[in-house]
Amino acid sequence: MFSKFSGWAAVVLMAAACSQPMKQISTTQLPPIPDAAYAKGVSAPFCGAIGETLVVAGGANFPDKPLLEGGAKRVYADIWAFADGAWTHAGVLPDSVAYGATFLVSDGLVFAGGNVCGVTTDKVYKVSLAGGKASVTPLPSLPVPLEQCGWTQCGENLFLAGQDGVFCCREGEYVWQKLCDIPEPLVQPVAYATGGKLFLWGGFNPQTLLAPDTGHCLDLNTLEWGNAPAIPDGGTFVGATGATLPDGRLVVVGGVNRAIFERALRNTPEDRIPYLSQEPSWYKFRREVFVFDGSAWTSLGECAPAALAGPGLAILPQGVLVTGGELKPGVRSPKTFILKTE
Repeated sequence: MFSKFSGWAAVVLMAAACSQPMKQISTTQLPPIPDAAYAKGVSAPFCGAIGETLVVAGGANFPDKPLLEGGAKRVYADIWAFADGAWTHAGVLPDSVAYGATFLVSDGLVFAGGNVCGVTTDKVYKVSLAGGKASVTPLPSLPVPLEQCGWTQCGENLFLAGQDGVFCCREGEYVWQKLCDIPEPLVQPVAYATGGKLFLWGGFNPQTLLAPDTGHCLDLNTLEWGNAPAIPDGGTFVGATGATLPDGRLVVVGGVNRAIFERALRNTPEDRIPYLSQEPSWYKFRREVFVFDGSAWTSLGECAPAALAGPGLAILPQGVLVTGGELKPGVRSPKTFILKTE
């Protein structure tokens, strides 16, 4: 199953993709989703593009009261589509879910796993569009419930990687199998597959309460692990989102500050209110956008609106689409924008 890897078979093209790093990043704002709850922004939604239509589904936020004031998290089932300059409510998922994985397939998007109102799920669905309406088809379940995993794809192979190991299925068959364990448990890692290898970067280790800057590389033919190039600048990709560009490189947007996040993992109950009370700039979410070509990292430069945790990411013809995410713990961004290098 893993002897041949054809690389990323992209359905969409991104005019901004190129082989050389660029210094400037521009953004183009899209209108907000026209819904009172979504207007406050969501984090960890399903997000992808079917042709040139953006699809955002699920996600979580605190619509009534902020987390700092004891507000309750709400998770959504709505499916929103953006095309021809406007959002439409395209349908609903069978469950209200966030923190799952999104895969682009030839006839739509596959949504896998996530958290359904506080419970990790093994459900998988395929979403397609016709006449502006979403069709949701149940697919075979995951071997175990999974959420906050890294996800990626290469050719017809779809991969999920997290605390419970590395899982894979083939497009069209959607029968998931576990390939192997990972060297350490990681929550919210970023994954990338290319050239018969699967790369994985943290994420934080819930056992050590550390967010390592090191990476792991799995040979998909031998299932042996080795080292991957470390995360640039010694940071972490906790809260970051990755997507594969049409030229085959990985782009990573967002993420938390490693030192601040590791300290927060050890917060006492008395630390909660002081920690949540800071302005967004205090948390130093990652502004720098990185790409990885299978051997080395390159910085595309800084982009202030990209300082987010848990944004949705999709590849559109105009560039990298970024939607939602946290501005700070418990506070979401309602913005959707297209990020391009100049």
